Amino acid sequence: MISLIKFEKELIIPKKEAESLDLKYVETARIGIRDNEIKRLASYEYFKDECIEQDGKYYRNQADLAKGIIKEFYYLFDRYESENDYVCVEKEGHLVNFTIFAPKCKYPFSIIESVASQPILENIESIMQHLENKSTMLEQLVENVTRNTFNKKTNVHVGGGLITTYNDLMLKENVCTDVLQTELNNGWRIIAVCVQPDQRRPDYILGRYNPTLEVAAKQDAGR
Repeated sequence: MISLIKFEKELIIPKKEAESLDLKYVETARIGIRDNEIKRLASYEYFKDECIEQDGKYYRNQADLAKGIIKEFYYLFDRYESENDYVCVEKEGHLVNFTIFAPKCKYPFSIIESVASQPILENIESIMQHLENKSTMLEQLVENVTRNTFNKKTNVHVGGGLITTYNDLMLKENVCTDVLQTELNNGWRIIAVCVQPDQRRPDYILGRYNPTLEVAAKQDAGR
């Protein structure tokens, strides 16, 4: 499950930990500590060793010292020293794999929204199965077309579904290709080629769809 999460506050954690949790982070050198709390310093906050100390009070520079402008305690931090490389993890805007993230995260967070997801392997298997099913359907379709449009006993092709739209038939006997082409130009289509034993050219059964056909006027096939 992929989740958009939000922490209760900005985190300062080791870089390796941020990467193991797959969190977005910002590398920063200005990390301070006060009252055992680690914090990224804002532009108006300072390390104590950056300031001038006098009589237990801290001044930003000599000018502030001369004017008596004290840096308040809540603006001052000690430098945080550690062997680990620390980074800043912002409060919001993290997309995580919740099933991996939740058992490893030790910081308070809330879930903004989540979407279900399948493991990559399952997705691949699903896609491969879908492609295999499509391939099987195409093979079956080709087989059906071949079986339904070819008569193996007589070695002749059988008209397809288009033949059901023809409502006008005509027989052309012993005709040459020029005559046949003329009929094709007039909208007729070849339904069958009938080779005769004693003629030079075959007979043709032609068909077409005639939207103006009057059944009473034409009860027989044309010649």
